Amino acid sequence: MLQELKFQLSTAILTILTVAAAISAGFNFEQQLRFRLTDDGVTWVDRTLANGKPAVQALRVIRDSQAYNAGLRPGDTLLQINTLKIEKALYVPQVLVKIGAWNKADYMVERGGVRFKVSNVVIAEAPRDPAVMYQYAVGVGYLIIGLFVYFRRGSAQKARHFYVFCLVSFIFSAFHYTGKLNTFDAVILFGNVAAGLLAPTLFLHFCLTFPEPRKWLRSKLRISLLYLPAVILMLVYVGCSSGVLHIDKPLVELGAKAANDLVRTGTADLGPLVEELRIDG
Repeated sequence: MLQELKFQLSTAILTILTVAAAISAGFNFEQQLRFRLTDDGVTWVDRTLANGKPAVQALRVIRDSQAYNAGLRPGDTLLQINTLKIEKALYVPQVLVKIGAWNKADYMVERGGVRFKVSNVVIAEAPRDPAVMYQYAVGVGYLIIGLFVYFRRGSAQKARHFYVFCLVSFIFSAFHYTGKLNTFDAVILFGNVAAGLLAPTLFLHFCLTFPEPRKWLRSKLRISLLYLPAVILMLVYVGCSSGVLHIDKPLVELGAKAANDLVRTGTADLGPLVEELRIDG
């Protein structure tokens, strides 16, 4: 009786979570189709200059982009767009959205200590990644498989665990940040990151305990240790997004360096990332 009650309660909770995730994914998919981010072809990052002042600099400028053709180059310091002062790299996409795609903007930049205006930079639309549409289909596939197994053999051993894995994989595949910078978009981004960290751990847990748990993994403490790396990475993400943790160099630059090291030597040195990570008091 108690076991059946637990099964009914878990089924009700999973049903609510599934409906909420499916509705959110549907709205997110609609926004992906209707909303396109604006793009000037430049990767802007936050820097600290030699004098200790913060600045927004161009890390990369796509060759033959509108910004490149207008005269922007890597290393340029962005001071303002039109009449709006740019103090953080995050301000750039916000300003570009307000300007709108296929409109022109004037950039005030500094290069080598000389300030000058770069006029008539055409703001383009960021290209839609077809892989994102494919991931939505993959997510629906995960959800269908999970629902089929759970509602056909819900009382079977590990059926609930397998469905939770499928549901989390659905969230990871069907939640995609659009760049609208509103509350719903932030929730979608958080869900995508959390699911991306949790899904591999759930799958590993399932493999190690199906059909029977390994002898060395029968204690709850050892099972909880499987989830420790995902929890630590999630805490780091929350710390960075909330401003508690701060990385002095942009992640895109550190990630590019790690990727180049991985291709060249087969190993990636994460030491620089750890060195740049600090806690703001």
